[in-house]
Amino acid sequence: MLEFVNRIIYDWVTFTSKIDSPESIVDLLGLSDCSFITLERGMNGYPNCMYFGGISICYGGREDMGVCCSMSGKGCRTFETYGNGNYKSLFDVILENYSEDVDKRKMNLTRLDVAYDDFEGILDIWTIFKATTSNGYKDNKLLQGDFVSRFNTYSVNLSNKGLSCGYGSEKSNIYIRIYDKKAEQNCEDVESWVRCEIQLRKDNAIGFIMLTGDICINYFGVLNNYLRFIKPSDTDSNKRRAETADWWAKFLQTSDRLKIFQPPSDNYDIMCLDGYVYGQCSGAVSTMIELVGIEEFLYRLNESVKGRKLNPKYKDLINQMSFKHDENSDGIIEFLRVRGAL
Repeated sequence: MLEFVNRIIYDWVTFTSKIDSPESIVDLLGLSDCSFITLERGMNGYPNCMYFGGISICYGGREDMGVCCSMSGKGCRTFETYGNGNYKSLFDVILENYSEDVDKRKMNLTRLDVAYDDFEGILDIWTIFKATTSNGYKDNKLLQGDFVSRFNTYSVNLSNKGLSCGYGSEKSNIYIRIYDKKAEQNCEDVESWVRCEIQLRKDNAIGFIMLTGDICINYFGVLNNYLRFIKPSDTDSNKRRAETADWWAKFLQTSDRLKIFQPPSDNYDIMCLDGYVYGQCSGAVSTMIELVGIEEFLYRLNESVKGRKLNPKYKDLINQMSFKHDENSDGIIEFLRVRGAL
């Protein structure tokens, strides 16, 4: 389960390789014991894609496209929990095969998201909203509030998923977003959860992993370079000379308590499995039972898993729940019947 401790994490990693196959990418991530599925269609311009736990490995495109591996936030947690979780080793391999000369470039990092999760209430999303919008609107434009940045673009968005404040353009090489993660995740187990996320693309993504120091130092170094909230002043119109807001300074000082990066644990549980089997797979299961009958379906299902290794997350779930498999499969049949599959 998720540990609610302030932390800095990698929350998206996308890289390409012209020297790898999909299988060698799986080995590079330490996920050789996991069963990737082949999707019916590719993505990102690639005709083929393998998928497991938020990790997509796309292949089969033009020779100059190579193989593309994309790890979403969920994929990063999968990498940390079931793979080797070694970002330094991964980034070292990418840098060893990276070249500023495009023709000589064998590997490239195209996107990297680095995020700070605050569970202590240091960052208050409504305080950030007020600081961003303190000058209000004029001519249908949002006027810059009590902050200074290197961006010409900033925005606020309020929806049923909570409040979000963005700085820069989502399509640019760097974008900062601060948002109510508790509301987005509909998480009732925590009093406060605000995420401050830096999204890096292309040269900026590569530049980040080239930096010396740990993830904490690098995160705050980039953040300080692009965004600072300030105390409002009636005497000096030059905001860059203004003092840093106390609450923002307090946030920056937390870097001293985050020197050691500890990845959050994977939160795969019985509800996730239930949602996958009886949500995403329910149509396929119901159709197959309709075509071949329940006895043939269960027979084929049993035969299909013989000799195959369970994905680590399924092994962990079985250990956690101490499942007892019913030999005559009555439990499976009843489960299907309750959910309308029979």
